[in-house]
Amino acid sequence: MRARTARTRMSKTSRQWAPRWLGCVVVVATAGTTLASCVVNENDVHRWGTTEHGPDKLVAVVGHDKYAWQLRDEAALELMRMKPRSGRRVGINRLVESLAQLTPEDRKKLIDDLRPTIVAELKKAPPAAAPGQAAPPDPSYAYKDATMAILTYDRAVLVSDEAARKELTDALIFWSLHDFDRRADNTTQMFGMEQMMRAFGAPAVRGLPALITPDSTKYDRITSLVAELGDQPTREANAAKLVEMARYTSSQAWIDKQKPGVEEANKASKITPTPEQLQKQLAQYQDEALTKVFASLKKVGTRAAVDYCLQVASDKAQNEKRRQAALAALEGRLDRSNQGDIDKVLAIAAADDTPDSVRDLAFQRIGEMPRDHVVGKLYSLFGSRKWKVRWVAATTVLKMSSTDQLPEFMGRLPTAGLALSEPLTYGGNIDKMTVKGPKPRDAVMPFLREGNVAARLTALGYFYATGKASDAGLLAPFEADRTLIPKTDDPEGKWQCDVAKADGKETETKDVKDVGDFVRFCVLPAIKTR
Repeated sequence: MRARTARTRMSKTSRQWAPRWLGCVVVVATAGTTLASCVVNENDVHRWGTTEHGPDKLVAVVGHDKYAWQLRDEAALELMRMKPRSGRRVGINRLVESLAQLTPEDRKKLIDDLRPTIVAELKKAPPAAAPGQAAPPDPSYAYKDATMAILTYDRAVLVSDEAARKELTDALIFWSLHDFDRRADNTTQMFGMEQMMRAFGAPAVRGLPALITPDSTKYDRITSLVAELGDQPTREANAAKLVEMARYTSSQAWIDKQKPGVEEANKASKITPTPEQLQKQLAQYQDEALTKVFASLKKVGTRAAVDYCLQVASDKAQNEKRRQAALAALEGRLDRSNQGDIDKVLAIAAADDTPDSVRDLAFQRIGEMPRDHVVGKLYSLFGSRKWKVRWVAATTVLKMSSTDQLPEFMGRLPTAGLALSEPLTYGGNIDKMTVKGPKPRDAVMPFLREGNVAARLTALGYFYATGKASDAGLLAPFEADRTLIPKTDDPEGKWQCDVAKADGKETETKDVKDVGDFVRFCVLPAIKTR
């Protein structure tokens, strides 16, 4: 009777809560007492993964030795598999915290029990999408995130056995190399793909180059990871794959494959190009795609990348844009001790038929080389029939020289075919020279009266670029110099300067015939404005 009364007094909430939480069955004994028999089974564990207080209950099972190991293992797996709550994988966080509270022996036992299941799940084939439908949910993310959380926990070493760590790490790397494109883009992960690979370093990216195919969309992302984390063999493998991709992208086969897609896009946009216009579209599309591959090649460098870029840059049959992209990809990648590489770039710069945009990039690459390896070849270009070749070569020499080497430079300047841009540009670059010995101003002063006419004009060009109004008295006597300027016939290098009219409101263009005109019409007006 007392037992019945006691039960009557329990609240409805208590009667509902006790069996759910404890799994208890209340039995009335013959002596009038109550006995509680509490049993937790796998059904409870799976159900708790979906209830509000389920994580607390699962943690209690994981951490208490009164439960059988099979049940503790299942509770740990349920914490892993729990769906995110408010965007957070609460179960994984609770699992890691509970593992940290176990004794080393119990923790090792639990992880050893879980390891076969984790590894098997990470190595399962990604779920395939039915035709025309999105891929089904990938359950492996939970196991990947849980494993990463366990391996990277910073308050304790949760996996102390090296063989176990290696097996889990290898399984994670295996996982990352399958369905890479989709898994790399998934933003719901606790640990992103790049974060995971950085945690493991070079071994994590060794398999990535094999994922680069002619149709890859993530090749640049792969290349960035390899460039950052990969060892030399991996970088070389990546570069070789990119070269294959570049060769294919520049082929007619690539054009043929892309053509239907471009035609479909035109149709959707209600555009009807002529056959010639369609070919131009495809050629532009191909150039843009190839430029992106060159940008990736720049990231990894290596001999294969350098050789391919030099080949394209040197090939006069290639269009200007591709040659530019190839030279841009060589920035900082040329072997400074390889004279063959340097000679190839110098040949590009020196050729009369090299487009100016390509020539400029070639000289930029030359400027990255040791001075003593290239200065002789650069000086040899001072005799080029094209003043622009000399102009860029001379500018490159000045950028890699110091003020004590200025006499050598001035002595090499030619006395024929000069363009106005030359002394003006040289003067500005002299002001930026590395100072060894005299300061730039002191270094140019002797050449106002000494040396050939090109050296004198360059010294005056220094004042055009840097002089002040107070220098007018120093320069005024040179207005009387009637030495004729040996001009180029190229209209782009004509000698003309704009001078203010008497009213100061307008300017007029003056032809420059001799050194005096250069001082009067170009240099003095420039310094008087400062």
